[in-house]
Amino acid sequence: MDTFEEAYANYLKLLAKLDKTDDISEKNLLFRQLAQLLCDLEQGLKSKRTLGGGREEVAYWL
Repeated sequence: MDTFEEAYANYLKLLAKLDKTDDISEKNLLFRQLAQLLCDLEQGLKSKRTLGGGREEVAYWL
């Protein structure tokens, strides 16, 4: 998994592309990529918490 900064930079990049394109098929693809990225980040948070990590540790994991 990427660091939080890398994942967030990727999120912003995809979001900017989504905003710039008028092509519906490209918008659909970008939206799916954004949704998957957010899902992966959420899963990372959940798995870290189940391993006994507290909020302090989670902030550094992503």
